[in-house]
Amino acid sequence: MPVALALLTLWGCSGGAGGDSLTAGGGIGGSGITSGSVSKFGSVFVNDVEFGTTGAVVLVDGVEKGSGDQAVLDNLAIGKLVRIEGPSAGDGTGTAQRIVYNEDVIGPVESISVVDADTSKLVVMGQTVIADRQTNLVDLTLATIAVGNVVEVSGFGDDQGFIHAGYLKKRADVYIPGSEAQVRGTATDVDALLRTFKISQLTIDYSTADVSQLTNGTPQAGQLVEVKGTLNSEGTLAAAIVKPEDILGVADADNVEIAGIVTFFNSISDFEVGGIAVQTDGATEFNDILPEDIGAGSWLIVKGSLNSGVLLADTIRSAASVNIESNVAAPPSANTLTLEGLSPLSVSVNDLTKIVGAAGTVGEIQAGDHVKIFGTSFSSGTATASKIIVQKQAKTTIVLRGPVEGTAGGLIAVIGVTIDTGVTGSVPNNGFSEENGKPLTRAEFQGRVSAGDTVTARGSLAGSVVNWQSIKLRESK
Repeated sequence: MPVALALLTLWGCSGGAGGDSLTAGGGIGGSGITSGSVSKFGSVFVNDVEFGTTGAVVLVDGVEKGSGDQAVLDNLAIGKLVRIEGPSAGDGTGTAQRIVYNEDVIGPVESISVVDADTSKLVVMGQTVIADRQTNLVDLTLATIAVGNVVEVSGFGDDQGFIHAGYLKKRADVYIPGSEAQVRGTATDVDALLRTFKISQLTIDYSTADVSQLTNGTPQAGQLVEVKGTLNSEGTLAAAIVKPEDILGVADADNVEIAGIVTFFNSISDFEVGGIAVQTDGATEFNDILPEDIGAGSWLIVKGSLNSGVLLADTIRSAASVNIESNVAAPPSANTLTLEGLSPLSVSVNDLTKIVGAAGTVGEIQAGDHVKIFGTSFSSGTATASKIIVQKQAKTTIVLRGPVEGTAGGLIAVIGVTIDTGVTGSVPNNGFSEENGKPLTRAEFQGRVSAGDTVTARGSLAGSVVNWQSIKLRESK
């Protein structure tokens, strides 16, 4: 997802995500911001763009931690949600000038519940955190997380206020009274007389806090804030400082790309991703997702320009690692769906799965229903649905987007499903392309595709047979 970023001429030092924001804006010099989670190092990869970090200044919680490649390695990690400020050549490479990181919560685990074999739901200092096998777990595992552990969490917030952890690290076995804890989130239940408010389930007492950065010295309901303080015996966070938080750090920028979850949805032209307002118009391009399939809970990557805090979208694409579309082959069994033409793939549904459209629960889904599934895959032949759109009418459309697990000649395995890309298969000679639409020959596709890449295959269903009509390749970096 290359972003056409250009150099900012001025960098500021107050407010904003991680306690630091830009002073340049409004397109000065062609400003640019990239917000997303770290996926790889060597320099650093965010939203599939490789940013060089030789001269990058790294800030954590507003404190400069150094600059250059070593500072990046010392302070960042896979799964941490960061803001990168710096230019990109538009070819999947760029140069980071600053990288800003701020934790979502540091505090003790209050409860743990198992969602399924791959996923757990935690309450960490009043914040609901979803951790799964794709979370970068440091100094613990899903099985060894214990109530009382002090953990650091970074991830994407969803429409229910849950944090989907990309990074989760154990800081200590237990919370020591008087030690610092912190949280960022949306202020609710603000009581200016009692000097308290809440972030999710956590009550915060700001009666003795430094609130000098807040307008009128009090948070506003719905305002994104960061709080640092200590926990008392009742579980209230006694704040030492409360300050406004700004994920992007500016209100205006020429080129912005954000990854996140739709947290509010009014219409396709008016919604929010991670709390950032997004607007679309007739010129907005939608890739790997239709406008009618976007709603609260959708994982998206949005690219455009920022104008007075509103992201005017040029392109929107699905950020779900798995996208499947087909008819349901049989009534759901044990919260598992099987799909016509995609054997042996099975799709698991759990308590976190959002089901919309013609069904509200997995039990209402019937054989022959047409479903669009967005989610992830933890093992070959299985996918876990984060969202299912149900239509009570069978269709012939087939979509399979997911990771390539292996290749053998012209055969490729995608989430356990084998697709024949050879001359004996159904994909026509003009059906191969890169994800950006650049055409590939059959030989070029077969010579480049490998395990770890992502492909999007589209076809039509004839009985139980899929006639694949096109396949797009996104090579892993």
